[in-house]
Amino acid sequence: MTKTRTIIPRALEAILLYKSAKTCCVCRFPRAPIQIHHIDQNPSNNCESNLVVLCTNCHDDAHTTRALSKNLTPARLSQFKLKWEADVLARSSTAMVPSSNLDQAMWTFVNHQRIIPVMNSLGVKFNKAKLDSLISRGVVDKDGIPTFQLPKKSPAYTDQIITIYDRFEWDDSMRLHNLYMDAVDKIILKANPIELGAVWTKTDIRSVVQPGSICFCMRGHMFKRGDVINGEENRLVFARSNNIEIQFHAHTRHMYGNSALYDSFVGSRFTASLIHVKDYAVEAGKLIIRATPISMGAGFVPSAYQTPRPLRYGWAQARKI
Repeated sequence: MTKTRTIIPRALEAILLYKSAKTCCVCRFPRAPIQIHHIDQNPSNNCESNLVVLCTNCHDDAHTTRALSKNLTPARLSQFKLKWEADVLARSSTAMVPSSNLDQAMWTFVNHQRIIPVMNSLGVKFNKAKLDSLISRGVVDKDGIPTFQLPKKSPAYTDQIITIYDRFEWDDSMRLHNLYMDAVDKIILKANPIELGAVWTKTDIRSVVQPGSICFCMRGHMFKRGDVINGEENRLVFARSNNIEIQFHAHTRHMYGNSALYDSFVGSRFTASLIHVKDYAVEAGKLIIRATPISMGAGFVPSAYQTPRPLRYGWAQARKI
């Protein structure tokens, strides 16, 4: 009896291809032509758990029974699928952490107001030794919230910018920033952020990204400066291509060091950003993703970014996984 084939919904296909990094879960050969296989060989059963990404060779093997070799049975295919998707997730998240890039890569913007609620939602904790040390020095309270040691300085000139770190002695400001950088890395490894460069089409973004998603993006960003008022400035940040645009505001109070204030996050810069999606909507034919920044990093080098996912960034077109 012929089984009825049901077309796999485009949104589900996008999710499957993202989770598998568009790579066969059996041979894991990158850039091989791929197909989506029904594990139970029922072409009308389009449950995600019944669909697996295979290269054409492994797909043929899945439909072949051999007497003297291990066959790609439904049970084995399910195991391959789960193992590969877990590996992709872990490798992708690890690649986003600065220590996986070059030594110069670091988070030089951390949103002190947003990061603790995100940590709480994920069950992530500050490094205990670092937190206890800063509590004993009066730098943070028991929850890791900064308790300013020094009064806010009056700007020496009109456009001078004052940050949170100016409210502490230099050594304590460095310790505080290390505490928060470590927390960002923990968030990444726990949340497994969506790599926007792997889903940079309107259909894929609508399928994979949802309000509340934590996403990572490493590409050119534009920083539009605003007025400096009482030593603080709120900068509009956006990254756009192919009628897709990310938008968020980055407040200078959360930036660490003069290079962040006056170089890394000014004008057009190659930046790594970790964002919390608020919503997205189509405006004048453009898909706008509005977000809140969790962190931004400078010094990230594309050639050292070892994500297993194929990327749609312009810089990634010649990249080989």
